[in-house]
Amino acid sequence: MGHEIAHVTARHSAERISKGIIANIGTSLAVLAMQYSDYSSYTGLLQLGLGGASDALLAHYSRDDEREADSLGMEYMTRNGHNPEGMVGLHEVLMETSRRKPSALEMMFATHPMSQERRQTAKNEAASKYPSMRNAPLNRERYMDHTANLRKIKGAIEKMQDGEQQIGQGNFSGAASSFKQALRMAPNDYAGLMLMAKAQFGLNRHTQAARYAEQAKRIQPQEAQAHHMSGMSKLAMNRFDVAYQDFAKYEQLLPGNPNTVFLKGVILEGMQQRNGAANEYTRYLNMVKQGGQAKHAQQRLTSWGYMRRQ
Repeated sequence: MGHEIAHVTARHSAERISKGIIANIGTSLAVLAMQYSDYSSYTGLLQLGLGGASDALLAHYSRDDEREADSLGMEYMTRNGHNPEGMVGLHEVLMETSRRKPSALEMMFATHPMSQERRQTAKNEAASKYPSMRNAPLNRERYMDHTANLRKIKGAIEKMQDGEQQIGQGNFSGAASSFKQALRMAPNDYAGLMLMAKAQFGLNRHTQAARYAEQAKRIQPQEAQAHHMSGMSKLAMNRFDVAYQDFAKYEQLLPGNPNTVFLKGVILEGMQQRNGAANEYTRYLNMVKQGGQAKHAQQRLTSWGYMRRQ
């Protein structure tokens, strides 16, 4: 948990997004191509926005990101009274599991590069920086108590892992089949519903994607990603007003994603709300300076008189 929290506090995902280093879920422009009636002139813009904003199932962190997350994670756990050897032990378990059953951790290692060097660095840091905490409890019993419900749906989790692997290979149909089996075992599992929504979106089944995203929203209304997936699905169905509401809610829950800001601008532009669109495009340019989306935002602001020609 400390490691994952550190990815957030260090803004590793935001850096990947701002640099354009996002693992696309495999949706090509052909999948995203939409035939709008009243908004046909904005199809290209929406393709541009959706192409950049497709949520990453695989946010590939660099080895430097992983080292920083390990270090910060160890700091966080020791602050809360946990033995830093827990981090070392986790690395050892993951490396051993990867040798015995590599497919089980294939997705994790794709997104979180693992190495003997990381394990050794964690071991050295535990000994040098936190020697006074090495007799602190590991709290294994409390961990087992809190993860009991996860172990009850082990079969569903394994099916989700299978589906994630197939998405990584671009096999959305196979992924949807795996997620369907997972949801039979755990019908109200938020992660399973979100994964199914993304698989359906990849298959260009936007109505079904929206349905699964809506169900995920009902189960975990304060989780941002369900609102974003719902917005993307509705946008692909020309439901601009409700798509905008989803993106606005996402940004309220999890601010800082420039692609969401850009999409809001595109939607408002498509709905002929120029002032609102200009505001979103200006916000976007304050976050991102380069790329196709930035170029479009600059062109619109210039032609509308909000920005001087350079």
